[in-house]
Amino acid sequence: MSEAGLVGGSEADRQRILELHHAYIDANARYDWERLQPLFSASPAATFFNLNGFTYRGLEHWTRLWRYYATQVASTYWTPYDIGGVVDAETAVVWCHRRTRRRWVGDDRPVRDFNYDDSEFLSRSTMVFRREADGWRVVHAHFSKGDEGPRPGGI
Repeated sequence: MSEAGLVGGSEADRQRILELHHAYIDANARYDWERLQPLFSASPAATFFNLNGFTYRGLEHWTRLWRYYATQVASTYWTPYDIGGVVDAETAVVWCHRRTRRRWVGDDRPVRDFNYDDSEFLSRSTMVFRREADGWRVVHAHFSKGDEGPRPGGI
């Protein structure tokens, strides 16, 4: 994992948030939905914006997606870099870029063909953690496609 730039909060909280972030990225490589359970909040308010463009509400909805992807998609590790974020007493936000490769291996057809050709691609990740009674849990995640090409106006 690349050097992380989390600010605020206690050293123990920053370390725990980074451990959970790493655990998520590791589970994501295999769509290991069982390892996802202790990382994400069971709150019905939890909302996840997936890289596929769709919104998933609640852990059960998100888990159904992962169970499906586990049978349809082969992925490599989503290597994070440019990790940053902020931590306070009750919430933490972690953002990063990620590189990976994946390919569609299942019998179903993908809803849209978005980087399922085993070529490396860049994505962006923002995860919001909340301190709950039993520890830090993800209550929101937003994943989107990244781009390293020319920027509008060269900016």
